[in-house]
Parts: sequence; structure tokens; C-alpha cells
Amino acid sequence: MKSLLVFLMMGMGLSAKAGMVYVPVAMKPETAKLVVVLHGCLQSAEAMALGTGWNQLADAGNIVVLYLQVPAGSNPLNCWSWFLPENQRPDSGQLRGIHEEVNSLKESLRLKNPDTFVVGLSSGAVTAAGLLACFPDDFTAGALHSGASYGLARTLEEAEKVLKEGPSTATSRGPCRPERFTGSLMVVHGSLDTVVHPQNAWRLIADFVTKNPPSSQQEMKDLDHPATVFDFDSEKGTRGRVVMIMGLGHAWSGFSKNLRLGHLLGPGAKFPTRLPFFSDTGPNATQLMWDFFKEISAKKEP
Repeated sequence: MKSLLVFLMMGMGLSAKAGMVYVPVAMKPETAKLVVVLHGCLQSAEAMALGTGWNQLADAGNIVVLYLQVPAGSNPLNCWSWFLPENQRPDSGQLRGIHEEVNSLKESLRLKNPDTFVVGLSSGAVTAAGLLACFPDDFTAGALHSGASYGLARTLEEAEKVLKEGPSTATSRGPCRPERFTGSLMVVHGSLDTVVHPQNAWRLIADFVTKNPPSSQQEMKDLDHPATVFDFDSEKGTRGRVVMIMGLGHAWSGFSKNLRLGHLLGPGAKFPTRLPFFSDTGPNATQLMWDFFKEISAKKEP
């Protein structure tokens, strides 16, 4: 029997938003893990499901995957509006809506205190950073691809400056505190990203994990885009990791085989035959994230 791919219409805040849930048919609720995936600008929940390959890992890993969709009409480019003040609070806007949807899914599937991970690309990565900052005890780890840290902008103009030029030296102006995050964090970024400056990767680690230099460094050479992996150990006992991919622009690294199935989105889909911001070269970011998540989960086990 095939695994179950469920299309849902979800109410988040005052806006109806489309989402998708992938549930392994042999799911074991008592040991299942939950991965929340947030798309970037000009993308969709469907694009992330087809392009990232999380569904291919779900059956073997007993993973429930929740793909969330930005509220219809909330942004002209289909971005998460992470820079708006109401979307940087735990009690309002998009962060509250996502958090409620995550908890609702756990309850409906009877998941027993699952390890919960959040993944995002671009604007989805910044929104994921907001979840980690504003709900610091609710996520086991995060993996942010080509994003920026929490609370560095409160207007569109400020957001564009942070993304293009890199983070300022100012502290976060959001009401939540990234340093209170009790989980671990992985950051993936391309060295040639001209949409989100690569310096944002280091700011994420400094805000959420540690300001100390990396404890180790490893080269991944046998790739079309070599990468350097930097590991960080925090005073809190949590871990940080930066995967800096040489020569990669603003795109999810190492697309999955599902990218070939883009036509299944149908003629009414916004991108029926191609998925934007996915690269068919570079290391498989999804596999790297899952390996990191498994390391963190194993460390928690008695």
C-alpha cells in the first residue's frame, strides 16, 4: 500500500491556507517524528513536497511531514511576510497560526510527544527562525536553507537590506529571544547566493546557538558543488552546523527525483512543469538535514 498523501485546507488565523500532510501508512504514533516544511517566495507547499524529497525519507524514518502554505493573498510573491511585526510574535499572525496547526496535527494523529523539526527555504527559513525564537521549547531542531535570523527587520525596506547586504550588528528587535532556543540548528547556504547574503548563515548560529568559533570543520569534496561543514558546540549543550556550498546560488541544493514529476501539479498549478529555486547540483540538502536531525534525536535517547 502506498503511503498516504493528504491535501488539507487549514484555517490559520483569519485566513484559509492550503497545506499538505504526508503520513507513512505504517506510521507508529508512539515513535513518529514530525517535520514541518515552509516554502520560499514564488513557491508552494506542493513545490516543496515534490522538490525536497522528504516524502522519500518518510516511510523508512517514520516521519510525518507537514507542508504549509502561505495564506492566500497575504503576499504578492507568495512569500511568508516574516518582517511584519505581527508575524514576529507568538500570540499573533503567521507564527501563531503555524504553531496552532502543528499542535492540531499532533493531536489528530495522536503523536506522543514527537521530536519536532522545522525546515524552511528563504522566507520560509526566516519564518522558521521565528518559530524557534518564539516557541523555544517546542522544536527539537531546525534546518534553515538560504535564510536570515529572527527580528532583524520590521519593514519591507529593512528586510530587503538585511537579505541583500547581510545582517547588521544590531541585536534582534523582535519580542522573542533567539538565545532561549533549547534545540539545535543546521544552516545551509550557497556561497554565491545573491538573494540572501551568505553572512546571514553565521548570524543565525550566533543568535540561536553560540557566538564561539566552530569546534570542527570538514570538507565535502566529491561533489559538483563542494561544501564545507562547520560544527558548533554551545554552552547549553546544543549543537549548530553550517553547510556552506561553494558555487551554489539561491536554491535548495540537490533536488530529488520528484522534480521530474512537476507536471503532476496539473495545468491549473502555478508552476506545472518546473519548480523554482531548486538546484539539480550540489549535496542533497534534505538528506543532510535528516542526518543532522537523527543525530540530535539519538543524543536525546537515554
